Amino acid sequence: MLKQKYRQSHDLDSYSDLQLVNGLFAGDSLVIEYFMCRKCRSIFDYILFSVFNNHINPDELISELFLYLSSNDWAKLRLFDYRSKLTTWVSIVAVRFFLKKRDELIETHQISPLITKEQGFNPGAKIDRRMDLMAALNRMPNARYRKVLIDLNLKDRAPETVAREMKITIDNLYNIHRRAQAQLAIVMQRKEDYYE
Repeated sequence: MLKQKYRQSHDLDSYSDLQLVNGLFAGDSLVIEYFMCRKCRSIFDYILFSVFNNHINPDELISELFLYLSSNDWAKLRLFDYRSKLTTWVSIVAVRFFLKKRDELIETHQISPLITKEQGFNPGAKIDRRMDLMAALNRMPNARYRKVLIDLNLKDRAPETVAREMKITIDNLYNIHRRAQAQLAIVMQRKEDYYE
């Protein structure tokens, strides 16, 4: 049985994006498991490290994203228009989703009555986080990466608009965005270097 499951999973490597999406829509458990746990593995690894600083269970990420994408008969996934790779599109959606989720968790935690002044309650923490982010963006050596992150993540502009303005394809924009996020993660890791 395990051998057959591996063979079937191995066959899924040759599936096109259309076949994967149709399998997800059909509720094919093998396609769902393959896509969420194998095909999107690097996306979850990136989010775990760069968004949650390894302070969350990876299985929770998979479950949360699955519920988000599959809710309302896969309404979010139905917006995928095949103009980029499915994994590229999912990575953008996932990063935005989990950044928003993280900020909601932080804000909820800050206003919790369990946090007292003695524990370091800081009502300006959100402003501090934004200032830290802007400082990190300004330290990024690549201005193009900085522009893409600001436009897509901070200004929440439509990728099509940004790509058109930059005179590049959507695929190219998503690739730049992915590299920009990696560069920002490196800059953020070195944040302590700037305070010494």
